[in-house]
Amino acid sequence: MFNRIATAFSLAIVCVAPAAAHDLAVPVEHAEVIRLPAEASAIVVGNPSIADALVHDGRTLVVTGRLQGRTNVIAIDRVGRIIYERDIVVSNPVAGQVALFRGPNQHTLSCGSVCDEVPRVGGDVESTEALTDQQGGRLATADAAMAGDNPNQ
Repeated sequence: MFNRIATAFSLAIVCVAPAAAHDLAVPVEHAEVIRLPAEASAIVVGNPSIADALVHDGRTLVVTGRLQGRTNVIAIDRVGRIIYERDIVVSNPVAGQVALFRGPNQHTLSCGSVCDEVPRVGGDVESTEALTDQQGGRLATADAAMAGDNPNQ
């Protein structure tokens, strides 16, 4: 009898362990959709500068990669039980990207029919600051348009 219980317990651990061992891989500036087993009332991200997570509806979690690195996400239900927990590995996407080195400076290009420079951690400081400022200006213009303001008047 004891052997049957021990065998059943061992099989349960073996069947559950591989699912918990897999990391969620998310490229920088990409999102992954996760279906939760129950409704979440709170989401905790270990390091929000690496990844962001939000609940679309009670059972759908959207995880977005921000910066290259490793963190985790935890979803909690209304009574405080953990309903989802997983490590997140955010990496730079390599498909369609080229790294250009000019002396000690690195420039990252995202290529489709045309290649455009994109800011990346470890890139040339001056170039990254200029690209970040441009993106900030675009976002401010989009926010103003969404609010109904016209910044050009």
